[in-house]
Amino acid sequence: MSTTDQETPLAVRGALLRFGGILALNDVNFDVEPGETFGIIGPNGAGKTALLNCVSGVYRLTEGNVDFFGERISGLPPHRISAKGLGRTFQNMEHFRRFKVLEYVMLGRMHEARASVFASVFAWPYMERLEREERSLAMELLEELGLAHLAQAKLSDLPYGVQKRVDIARALLGRPKVLLLDEPTSGTITQERTEVSRAIDMVSARGVPTVLVDHDVDFVSRHCARVLVLSYGKQVGVGSPAEMLARPDVIETFLGTPATS
Repeated sequence: MSTTDQETPLAVRGALLRFGGILALNDVNFDVEPGETFGIIGPNGAGKTALLNCVSGVYRLTEGNVDFFGERISGLPPHRISAKGLGRTFQNMEHFRRFKVLEYVMLGRMHEARASVFASVFAWPYMERLEREERSLAMELLEELGLAHLAQAKLSDLPYGVQKRVDIARALLGRPKVLLLDEPTSGTITQERTEVSRAIDMVSARGVPTVLVDHDVDFVSRHCARVLVLSYGKQVGVGSPAEMLARPDVIETFLGTPATS
C-alpha cells in the first residue's frame, strides 16, 4: 500500500480463529485504505461474520493481528475497540426491538459518554444540555437518512430495510473512524435494498472507511472497488469484483462445483 501503517485505517494479518477442532478462519490478510468501502463476500459458513467479530473484539483471534491506524487492537475487549472509533452494525437487532428509533440511534454515543457520577448527581443543567445536544445530532442524522418521521416508532414495527438504516444511523452517530457493516441487506426486499444502498453511499460520501459484508454479491460489487473472497474460513483472493468473480476458484466457491471453460 502507498499509505504508512499509521495512515492505514484497518489491517488484518494472519487471522486464524479456532473453535476446538473447527478452523473458522485460516490465514486471512487484508487492508482497508482511507475512504475505501471494502467488501467481504463468500457463501454461507465462509467465516464473514466471524472475521468481523474478530476485528471488533467479540472473538479473540487464535493467531494473527488486527491493527487500527497503526495501533494493535487484537485482544482488546469490544468496548475499548469501539471507544477507539470502530463502529459496527449487526445482522440481528432482536434485543433492541422494543426501543424507539431515536432511543436506539442515541445508543451510538454511549462510548463517548462524558458524564461522571458527580455530574450525574450534581450537574443536572449540564446533563440536560448534553442530552439535548445528543438528541439534536441524532435527529439531524435521521433527517439525512430520511427517517426523521419515524423517530418515535418502535423498531419492532418497522420493516427490515428500515431497521438496517436505523442501525447505520446508530453506528454513524458514534462518529466512527472505520465502520463495519454486517449483512445490511439480509431479510430485505428490492426497494429496501435501494434505500440501504443510498445510506451506504452517504457513509462513503463522508469518507468513512467501511468494511461491507453481505450475501448479495451484486450489492457488494456496486459499492466496493475491492473485495475479499472467503470460503470455509480460508482466503480465496482479494481484488476487484470483476477480477474475483471471473476466477474459476471463486466461481467454484459460490457454485460448489468446478467451473467449466
